[in-house]
Amino acid sequence: MRLLLSAIEPSADRLGAELLVELRRRGVQVQARGLGGPLLISQGLSPVSPLAPPAMGLVEVLGHLGALRRQRQSLVAAATPPPDALLCVDAPDFHVPAARAVRQRGVRTIGWVSPQLWAWRPGRKHAIAAAYDQLLCLFPFEPALYAGTGLDARFVGHPAVDRLVDRRPEAGVVAIFPGSRPAELARHLGPFLEATRGYRTVLVAEASGANLRARLPPDPRLHVVAAPEAIARCERALSKSGTVTLELAVNGVPAVVAHRVHWLTYLVGRQLVRGIRFLALPNLLCDEAVYREFVQHFSPTDLRDALTVAKEPPAATLRERVGPPGVVARVADILLA
Repeated sequence: MRLLLSAIEPSADRLGAELLVELRRRGVQVQARGLGGPLLISQGLSPVSPLAPPAMGLVEVLGHLGALRRQRQSLVAAATPPPDALLCVDAPDFHVPAARAVRQRGVRTIGWVSPQLWAWRPGRKHAIAAAYDQLLCLFPFEPALYAGTGLDARFVGHPAVDRLVDRRPEAGVVAIFPGSRPAELARHLGPFLEATRGYRTVLVAEASGANLRARLPPDPRLHVVAAPEAIARCERALSKSGTVTLELAVNGVPAVVAHRVHWLTYLVGRQLVRGIRFLALPNLLCDEAVYREFVQHFSPTDLRDALTVAKEPPAATLRERVGPPGVVARVADILLA
């Protein structure tokens, strides 16, 4: 199988790598080219362009527009000779123009992860339908959002349900998940470290390409570990917003969510996002404050106090709402159909 694959964010890189592992487990001979990070490259992806530094947000991406444009051009050019399929993981603002151009050449195009139309810019569904033959959605309510567009949108489930760990919390151990992008680390790492100063051990969850060890102060309490180990060992956690909050919740970890972006991104976002009460995925799925969340305005003291009283989330309920295990296997089934 000749697969053109693009996954430009760390979380997407992980999904793409898991998919290549699943395809090879089935005995599929995969020739994968495209855009990806270290995990995909370790699974045999041949990169067609270096990746720009990961960034998210209106202001945050401005410094990388030239590199992103070159990446997109390289992805479209890699569709000659035509692959069997183009699979784009997340990052719709980057991928939709490229997928549309590749689809016009007669190549089957698949998107994996729907943008959050239910939160903002619902009109994007028409551009997405023009770009993809199929869209693989993480949440069960998302396919209905594309009704009337002609797009084959399918619910495959959220990968968090396949990332359950053997939880053995250790007394006095807290985990922090400050993010992977440079801007996220700049805004979250300092306050998170200050908020957890009173804990015996602080597990700092490593993210692909983040080089966290170089950013940490010399402190014997701090240990950089893989995210699954942090989730398994911590009594409670402090996390930026994103997929990791759902991974924490389905594993039953008491946590607090705090997220900060550039002030201009925040102001514009407040105007675009209407009628949404929560930012953290567990809160959105349950329509209640499963996790205390702080958006933009918080101090280390705020976070420390909230951590002290954080309660265990309804893990079983959340696991039911994001679908049965086997997400990557279902994606492989669709890709090979």
